[in-house]
Amino acid sequence: MKKETKFNLLNNLFNSIVFGVTFTILGGLIVTGSVDWVHFPISALVGVLVGFILGMIIPLGKISGGLASKIATPGTFLFNLVMYSVLLVIILIFMCPILTIFMGSVLMGAPVAAVLPNSYALFLPFFVIGLILLIVFGGFITKFSMKCAGMTPNFDQESN
Repeated sequence: MKKETKFNLLNNLFNSIVFGVTFTILGGLIVTGSVDWVHFPISALVGVLVGFILGMIIPLGKISGGLASKIATPGTFLFNLVMYSVLLVIILIFMCPILTIFMGSVLMGAPVAAVLPNSYALFLPFFVIGLILLIVFGGFITKFSMKCAGMTPNFDQESN
């Protein structure tokens, strides 16, 4: 397997794990005020899997990095802020309805028509939380992924 392919797989996996677990916990806290530990393993796993699959299908790094490079210089805080913002908007557009339907209909048994209107209720909180997580940990996850893939970290370019 090429190092770049291995890096993309690992970076996508590590980000999916961080966000799948974090959003499962925080989603429960925001919606009900508690974490549903009974359904936590399956909910987090579905979040990780959906995020990983979306990350492998949609060229998020190319789209978000391409747009960010039109606005700011790669490697700067503004570049990362724009790149992470675009990345989160794209992923949350798909993740919110998929996970809302899974949590509400599959786990809780509610009709899809009842849960679908609330699909984007957590979009803004998840966007803000995700942006903070990426600003704080995004570089570490990228560098760790590069190291695991046998690559030398390139500090001038972020990939997600």
